[in-house]
Amino acid sequence: MAVTWDRIRTSFWFVPGAMALLAMALAWVAHKGDLWIALLERDELPPVIYVSDGANARDVASTLLGSMMTMTSLVFSITMVVLTLAASQFGPRLIRNFMASPHTQVVLGTFVMTTIYCLLTLGTIGSRAANQQQAYLSVSLSIGLVLLSVGLLVFFLHFLARSIVSESVIERVGKEIGSLWDELDPVPHEQGQNWEAPVPDDYRTGAALFGPSRDGYVATIDFSHLVDLAERHDVLISIGFGPGEYVVEGGVGLGVYPASRCTDRTREQVQKAITVASQRTPAQDPEYSIRHLVEIGVRALSPGVSDPYTAVAVINQLSASLCRLMARALPSGQLHDQRGHLRVICQRPTYGTLVSAAYNQLRQNAGGAALVYIHLVEALHRIAEFSTLEAQREALRHQLGMVCAAAARNLPEAYDRQAVESRAQLALSKLNAISD
Repeated sequence: MAVTWDRIRTSFWFVPGAMALLAMALAWVAHKGDLWIALLERDELPPVIYVSDGANARDVASTLLGSMMTMTSLVFSITMVVLTLAASQFGPRLIRNFMASPHTQVVLGTFVMTTIYCLLTLGTIGSRAANQQQAYLSVSLSIGLVLLSVGLLVFFLHFLARSIVSESVIERVGKEIGSLWDELDPVPHEQGQNWEAPVPDDYRTGAALFGPSRDGYVATIDFSHLVDLAERHDVLISIGFGPGEYVVEGGVGLGVYPASRCTDRTREQVQKAITVASQRTPAQDPEYSIRHLVEIGVRALSPGVSDPYTAVAVINQLSASLCRLMARALPSGQLHDQRGHLRVICQRPTYGTLVSAAYNQLRQNAGGAALVYIHLVEALHRIAEFSTLEAQREALRHQLGMVCAAAARNLPEAYDRQAVESRAQLALSKLNAISD
C-alpha cells in the first residue's frame, strides 16, 4: 500500500485526473445554473454574470478554449525542460522530488481542469438554438478559471525558477529526510541494556532457506504480518536483506526455522509480506533520501563541475538531518510476539550505516578540496553535540578518523592538513567529554 501511494503521490496524472473529473462536475453545475438564471429578471443578476446572445457566448468560449490549450501546452513544455535540466544537474533520481511537488501538480491540474471545462461549456452553448440575450453563468466561470490559470502561470514560472536552484533542492530533500526521522520513536531517557534473544545454534542447518518471488529492490516489509505469521506457525523467520537492497528471485535471503514447519503456503505468505519494486522508494528506506543529497554533492565535486560550495551546502544539510536523527531510536533487528518469543530476525540500519551513507562518498570524492574536509569535520562536530548514545558517538569517531586519513593522503599543503586535524581534535574532545 505504501508503494502504491508513493507512486500516486509522485505521478503527473493523479491530481490532474482528479481535477479533470472536477471540471466535468463543474460544467454540469454551471449548465444547471444557466437554466436557473434564465428564469430570473435581468436586474436581479450580479454584474459578474456574462450576458449575451448564443453566438457571442460561443465565440467567447471558443477563444478561451484556444487560449487555454496554448497555455496548457506551454506549461507542460516548460515543465519537461525543467525536469531535463534538473536531471542533468542534480541526477535523474531527483526527478521524483520535482514530480512530487504539490505546487507543480496543482498548477498542471488547474490548467487541465480549465481546458476541459471550457471544452464542455462550448459544447453546451452550441446545443442551444435561442439567440436572444441570455445570462451565461458557465461563460462567467470560464472567464474566472482562465484568469486563475493566468495568475498560476506567473506563479509557476517563479516556482520553477527557484526550484532548480541548488540550495532549494538541497533544502527540499533535507526536509524529506527529516520527515523520515519524525516517524521514529524518541531515544528513551533511561538507557537499559540492549538485550537480544539468542538465535538457535542449528539455525543455519535447520532452517528452510528461499528467496523473494521476483527480482528488484525491496520496497517495504510487512513486519507485523510476519510476526503474526511466525506466531501462528510457531516458527522463526529471518530476513537477510533490508528495504532498499536489490534481491534476486530464487536466492536464499529468507528463512523459516525449523524447516519441518515451513510449508509451501507459509513460504508464499512470507514472500507476499515483502514488496519488491523496480526502483527504490523512501517508504522504509532511510538511506534513499540521504543518497539523493549525496548524489548532488558528488556531482558538484566531479572534475567537470568542480563546485565545492554546493558540496558544502549538502554537507551542512546532512548534518542538520543527522542531528535530528541523534534524538531518535532506530528500530531493533529482532521482533518478538506478545509473549516475548523471538519471531523475526531482520536487517535494520544502524547509526554507523546512516552516517557512512551520508559522508562516505563525499569524503571519497573530495580529492584535494580542503574546504570539503574542513566542513566534513565541522559537520561531525556539530552532530556530536546532539549525540545521546554511545553507538552514535562510535559512528562519529569512525567517520572522523576516515576524514582525517583522507585529508592526510590528499591534501598537499601542511597548513590545510593541520586545519583539518585541529578541528578533528575538537570534535573528538567533544565526543569523549559527552561519553564521560
